[in-house]
Amino acid sequence: MKLLADSRLAVLVAGQYSPLLVQLVTGPILARALGPADRGYLGVALILVAVIPVFASIGTPAAARRLVAEGSDVATARFAAARSNPVILVVTLLMSVVAVYVWFSGLSPAELLAIFVLLALSYFGAVRMTILSLAVSEGSTNIIARYQIVGACLSGIGICSLAVVDRIDIVTVCIVYIVSQLAQFAAIFRYGRGHHRRDRGIDWAYALKSLPGQISDVLLIRVDQLLCSLFLGAHATGMYVVAFSYAFVAFPLVHSVGLRISGGKRRDELVKNSVRVPLSVLAGALCFGVVWSGAAVWVVPLLFGGDYAESLPLAAILTFGVVLFSSATVNVQAAVSLGRAHLISVIGLVAVCLEVVAVVFLGSSRTVTTMAVVAVLASGVYYTLSLLVRQRTVPGTRSRPLFEQGEEEPVAPAPQSAERG
Repeated sequence: MKLLADSRLAVLVAGQYSPLLVQLVTGPILARALGPADRGYLGVALILVAVIPVFASIGTPAAARRLVAEGSDVATARFAAARSNPVILVVTLLMSVVAVYVWFSGLSPAELLAIFVLLALSYFGAVRMTILSLAVSEGSTNIIARYQIVGACLSGIGICSLAVVDRIDIVTVCIVYIVSQLAQFAAIFRYGRGHHRRDRGIDWAYALKSLPGQISDVLLIRVDQLLCSLFLGAHATGMYVVAFSYAFVAFPLVHSVGLRISGGKRRDELVKNSVRVPLSVLAGALCFGVVWSGAAVWVVPLLFGGDYAESLPLAAILTFGVVLFSSATVNVQAAVSLGRAHLISVIGLVAVCLEVVAVVFLGSSRTVTTMAVVAVLASGVYYTLSLLVRQRTVPGTRSRPLFEQGEEEPVAPAPQSAERG
């Protein structure tokens, strides 16, 4: 039994960190081979691959998970969610068409087709979200790890192979990610299939109520790159994307510390240490941020080459945004445990809206540097609000069970897993 537990833990750790390791290897390869403009287009495409499924899923992952919490089996919950698949497909295709027109109209027909197919396959991403949500509800971490490992391995091997034969361009890289998406879906497709009841349906009121929180999760650290592409063009976005990929290395470390500190704590412990603990985490994270930000002077040119000199100051600035955002993990997890998950969704949307408004009103002062500063300030707002939500004195917050505030009731003894978008 101990050997089995150890092997499962090893698989879970591999699943969590394999995408990051692959990104560390392939990021510099793609940046050097594509150049700033094409790297910007590709970066926006990959962000949209993450964003479109959240909108297209129209809240079905949370609603399906709630069915399990109410006593339905996984097969029944998955069947109930699958009834909305035609709607998900239509929304995905419409959003893909709009995205290609808005962000990629300057590309060649072959590149447009490759990106459209990649975005359209976000339909499988939306369906996949429901499967993974049900896996979380049952504590089936091996399913989640399998999904992550398959995607990381195929994309890593594919991009490295293209580099060896010197065939890296937008079309070939999109093909790699298309194959990776399909393989990820195939790896988990059979989970939850089986005998089901047909008398249970999705609670659409609950599904739509959960959607804003999911949208804020996926947009909070991505919206700045979408806005950069929209206002400043592909070349500037390429600089920004490379800088963000450097800064994001700080996220797993700080995020893991936050999860570790906030996990398994009783409510009285969370309330008692509601200021000292999060500020201690923030102080330690900022110390690491200072070091990592300073290291950008050497690391960015070494990894990405001289074409990305403009990314150097951006990487130094954005590191602090990532540090602030990931430091909020300890507050977010505590707020969920205290029954305030709905407020976390609200402050996420507030931070996203403030960032969009600020970028729009920058006007002629809008540059990659000012947009990076706005992104850091938005992360600071999110951290501050998450700290306030955690406190007992926040108006309108009470320590009620999650399922009374629009969240699914925890299913014992399966462990609950929380993740950002």
